[in-house]
Amino acid sequence: MLGNLHRAAALAIVATLLAAAAPPVFAGEPEIQKSFSIEAQPLATALSEFARQADLQILFRPDAVSGLRSERILGTYPVLATLERLLQGTGLRYEVLDERTVAVSQAPASPLADGGAMRTHLAQAETPRADTVGTKAVADQAVAIEEVVVTANRREELIQSVPVAITAFDAEQLRQQNIGSATDIMGKVPSLTVTSNGTQRNAEVVVIRGQGQTFLSSVGVVNYFAEVPLLQGGITANQGGPGTFFDLESLQVLRGPQGTLFGRNTTGGAVLLGPKKPTNELEGYAQVQFGNYNNREYEAALNVPVIEDRLLMRAAFKHVERDGFTKDVGPGPYGFSDVCVPNPGGCFANRSPGFAGKDYDDKDYWHGRIGITFRPTEHIENYLLGYYGDSRDNGNGAVITDIPTDTQNVAKIASNLAYLRPFNPARLFDSTISQQVLARQRQLGPRHVAMNVDQFSKLKTWGVIDTLSFQFTDALTLRNIASYQRMEQNFAWDQDGSILPILSSLPPFVAAGNPFGSVGDEAMITDSSQVTEELQLLGEVLDGNLDFAFGVYYSNQKPEGLQAAGSFNAGSLNPGLFYDVENRSRALYSQATLNLGTLSNALEKLSFTAGLRYTKDRIIGSRYASNYFVIPLVQNVELEYSEPTWTAGLDYQASDDALFYGKVTRGYKAGGFNFYGPRPLALTFRPEFVTSYELGAKTDLRLGNMPLRFNVDAYYVDYEDMQRGGADSYPNVRPDGTCPNATCLDQGASKFNAEGARIQGVEVESILRPIENLELSLGYAYTDAKFTSYIVDLAPDPLVRQIDSCNGPVAVPFPGQPSTSLDLSCIPFQYVPEHMANLGARYTMVLGEEVGSLAFGAVYSWVDRAFHGGAMTPNDDPLAWVGAYGTLNLSLDWSEVFGSRLDLRVWGTNVTDKLYRVMAAPGTRQASGFAHSVYGEPRMYGVSLRYRFGE
Repeated sequence: MLGNLHRAAALAIVATLLAAAAPPVFAGEPEIQKSFSIEAQPLATALSEFARQADLQILFRPDAVSGLRSERILGTYPVLATLERLLQGTGLRYEVLDERTVAVSQAPASPLADGGAMRTHLAQAETPRADTVGTKAVADQAVAIEEVVVTANRREELIQSVPVAITAFDAEQLRQQNIGSATDIMGKVPSLTVTSNGTQRNAEVVVIRGQGQTFLSSVGVVNYFAEVPLLQGGITANQGGPGTFFDLESLQVLRGPQGTLFGRNTTGGAVLLGPKKPTNELEGYAQVQFGNYNNREYEAALNVPVIEDRLLMRAAFKHVERDGFTKDVGPGPYGFSDVCVPNPGGCFANRSPGFAGKDYDDKDYWHGRIGITFRPTEHIENYLLGYYGDSRDNGNGAVITDIPTDTQNVAKIASNLAYLRPFNPARLFDSTISQQVLARQRQLGPRHVAMNVDQFSKLKTWGVIDTLSFQFTDALTLRNIASYQRMEQNFAWDQDGSILPILSSLPPFVAAGNPFGSVGDEAMITDSSQVTEELQLLGEVLDGNLDFAFGVYYSNQKPEGLQAAGSFNAGSLNPGLFYDVENRSRALYSQATLNLGTLSNALEKLSFTAGLRYTKDRIIGSRYASNYFVIPLVQNVELEYSEPTWTAGLDYQASDDALFYGKVTRGYKAGGFNFYGPRPLALTFRPEFVTSYELGAKTDLRLGNMPLRFNVDAYYVDYEDMQRGGADSYPNVRPDGTCPNATCLDQGASKFNAEGARIQGVEVESILRPIENLELSLGYAYTDAKFTSYIVDLAPDPLVRQIDSCNGPVAVPFPGQPSTSLDLSCIPFQYVPEHMANLGARYTMVLGEEVGSLAFGAVYSWVDRAFHGGAMTPNDDPLAWVGAYGTLNLSLDWSEVFGSRLDLRVWGTNVTDKLYRVMAAPGTRQASGFAHSVYGEPRMYGVSLRYRFGE
């Protein structure tokens, strides 16, 4: 108690000295007017922004403003009248202590209230520790840098006070930067890339520091929505569906292993999506947006305090439509009159004129949600959130980019089965037709393609999340987070991106002999549910010097119907590869942070964090594949893994404006069942482990009168048994030398573990405000990743005769010969650009209450080249390199147009219309014999108009 009294007294003295050194604000003129531009935001950050713009000092208790929000204020008003407006409806009051100091509290304001036990928050002079909430600003300067409130430690904190590598965007920043999906944050967050792993464009896989997901494994970077991990697709790795990135309070990206504070264990990081919760204000907005490619977007939100402070509701809705930017031109430009479409008779039966006029890479989805907060007592709160999303589009416009002429492969077989007339088996591997199609495609460019599959993509997601909180005291809270989610997904996808019937994914159905269902039953690509249950105990003891969190977590993802993936491979129709996989996870976790000042006054600026987690995973898998002749049926493969993981770190608050930290974290991701495995030894894969070592600093400096925020983080990651994947072909040659199919192969996917890898890098984020209305930002990441041991089993293959390795060319065994090994330790790391950078600028002009304000924004993002091959050297497939590219986004915001509640925004993305690849699916030296690419969006531009009410 005495320690708290001394600290509070010291803060009061500092406030008095600062007030005496600066010119008075009130000085007998309490109605002095000033220009304000304060966005709607958490009250803590709004008070600090008000303090900066009013040039005075605000004292308040963080717990008094926690969970409260302010309205938007723009224009010239009396200082105290503005403060009253910020506090309206919050139950708080203010008291002028002197000419430059105001205290905000629920009781008569005093900087030493509660006998000095109150933690006084001096917004302008004090850097809050990890137990305070708000936005720091500098009172005696005309400019300042704002901070975002984050929840990386499962409680509200200022981002600069959290010893974690984290990038955060508040609601206004998300809108300013036109962020509507995970892809939109690529280039804006250090060490973060977004891929689709060779699957659908909307299957966004986030990769942080080289750690993400490979085909059929769980993700290494988990997307959380309202603190619950989103349900992952069964084959594609999409987490949830389109539409989750709107009406958010914040978007936070945590880099590095997470698990001792979160329900799901991760190796690479976490993306936290925080939907806006109901408040005590009757307010909302409606927005329309129109742009090129016939873009139409409609968005609205309504917040209603049904019973003030007791029953609050918020509903939000968004609908997006946009034409595709990749057009199907049909078979004519390639020299053919029809295409071989999927059917039981293959390429010698029904044909189709193709799909000329169809567009790909279009958008058509809607997402709705409703949140209800119920507070029956002062200490009990229940937040119930329900959401539903529906997406229907024509799929992505993949483009075939290569077919080699010097190998025997499925691409040549498919080309000749489809278009060689009269058909001649002796020309099965002739390259004429495949090269004719490839050459014409290169002439047409990536925005004009032709498919032999009538593509579509359908995805429905819905869920209910309930968070029940019991606040026993100000220092102890019990929370229960329960959720139920469902996903239904189906698609038809031309995987080779051409009119050649090389490989397609199709809606599956049950054929004769399938033990999973009755003949004729339809299945989906994904039809599964996820249940999660998480119980947390959060609190602090030792006068707030020890923060702790204990948690119990359970999740179970299981099928709710038939799940499968059909295919049309080399002109042969496969009704479906059916799978039934249940993933169950249980965990105990805890983490605590101790201010070492409790042990010795000399250690007051040091804090020690330790966390421990124990996870137990259980996977049960079965599959049936009618097109596999070696092992068509596999049932009830059961896998169990139990692993402890941990974290330990030390942070040092060297001064009010400098935080230094270091930590070591152990992460783990479970192994799994590979239902695409064609060979007995490829049906399972082992867990992977990471040990991450990290050093970082968060500083607020000044270059003359210009505030500069400079954050840097250096890390080293030791990877063990890294999960990798690739195409796999297993010979199905009969003893008499004949084959049951055209390729003599059971074709699927392999899952294996690379024994060792290491990843190291440096990340920098900085902000400079040279003048009051101009903010400049710079982000940079350097990543050096390499394998230390990567040996792959090379199985017999009747088509591929030679493959490159780190030791030179290796002869591929022929069927009947034993497998050999392939050293790939020298190949580039998958999906990891060595350099990434972004540069942003935003200039705001406050034009007055009758006109509004203008803000000009620009963001340039640059991403170095990256290797997308997973199990081959660059010599075997140089197109696995995705080249470096940079994109420029611009925006102009006119807030409160002519003093109204209308906001107008004009925006453009990729304004230089840069043509660049975002994904490559290589495989030219594999039996499939083709590679395809997916390209980034062309120039997009539009205008949006938002009407706000009730603020």
